[in-house]
Amino acid sequence: MIQSLFIINNQGEIIIEKHWRGRVSRTVGEYFVEQVRKAGKPEETPPVIAMSNHYIIHVLRSDVFFVGVVQSETPPMMVVELLNRLVEILTSYIGKINDNNIKQNFVILYQLLDEMIDNGFPITTELSLLYDLVKPPVGVLKSISDAVNTHVQSSGHGISPVPWRKIGIKYAANEIFFDLDEEMNCIIDVNGNSIKCEVNAKINCNCRLTGMPDLVMNFKQPQMIEDVSFHPCVRYAKYEQDRTISFVPPDGEFVLMTYRINNLPMSPLYCRPQLSFNENTNSGTVNVMLGIRHTQGKALEEVRVLIPLPCQLDSHTITATVGTVTFDPLMKHIVWNVGRIDPQDKKTISCSGGVRLPNKSEVSRSGTAAVLVDFKVPTVALSGIKVDAVNLKNENYKPYKGVRYQTVAGRFEVRTY
Repeated sequence: MIQSLFIINNQGEIIIEKHWRGRVSRTVGEYFVEQVRKAGKPEETPPVIAMSNHYIIHVLRSDVFFVGVVQSETPPMMVVELLNRLVEILTSYIGKINDNNIKQNFVILYQLLDEMIDNGFPITTELSLLYDLVKPPVGVLKSISDAVNTHVQSSGHGISPVPWRKIGIKYAANEIFFDLDEEMNCIIDVNGNSIKCEVNAKINCNCRLTGMPDLVMNFKQPQMIEDVSFHPCVRYAKYEQDRTISFVPPDGEFVLMTYRINNLPMSPLYCRPQLSFNENTNSGTVNVMLGIRHTQGKALEEVRVLIPLPCQLDSHTITATVGTVTFDPLMKHIVWNVGRIDPQDKKTISCSGGVRLPNKSEVSRSGTAAVLVDFKVPTVALSGIKVDAVNLKNENYKPYKGVRYQTVAGRFEVRTY
């Protein structure tokens, strides 16, 4: 599957390399760095790069590239998933992913790679099992031990019927928590009509249950869910049969499933941007109105509007009825921090004013094609998906079960023409 792994910082330095099926020359990593520089922006680097004898597949996290090298034809999404899983596990061990943290914990990283991948194929990717195989750093170990102090682990003699959960786990307080996090991506035309509105979501689980619990989760309106991807613990045949999630969960934190919902009927807010620029006078006007549309009665929080400009800005006179307005010279954005919008608040929410552009600047409408909106809606999934019930089988105790919802904006753009 994967022949070699390179971890490269934003300066183009190879800080970690690991080989499984013969040594791959560092020139492959250097070639990848050249392609990153040609792309201009790191995030615009093609995820799969073909060479004469190799394929380079990468993921980018916090200005650090995790680069997998394969020599034969391999499903690229399998490699991407493995790299993403490596990043998640490494984050649990060392905290924030950056150049210094990786260098300071390189021994732990090599130990993790030895346990996670054998001959280029993933073998152990469950965090709870890796904690037993590779000891975390002192600070992380303390936080793990604090979380684990609520239960007593038995010796666990015998073979577990599932590879992701050990036998003999005991908790003083049995509980399981689910976080349903949705990310909404929308394109709204200049008239306020929704061209595309979809949700990408995942369900994170934190399991603290005794024994070998067998759980069944039911959704309201499960027919809305598309493009599902499950943790290996989920019985896929059961889901195909009646759209219920039947699983024996791993111990601790894990991602139960991801899914997508298409063609949502309404966006949670309306945004009416009016932007105009005059190349003769090197000036322009900005007027943006905001309001709540469909949030199931919940407030929008951390609302922020990014208004791109066609070029740099000399000055502006933009003011807002709610929040503050600033200019980001690096991204050439007017940033309107609105804050919280309550559905009971009837006042007009808008920002307007003029902008002064540099002399002889090239004013083009292409730089103002869309306004971007960020927001968060806690305690609700705007797609309408809800967990109806979570039932426990084959154990005699009654656990505490909690479900928490949240929706955030992904790429929410409003066309200006």
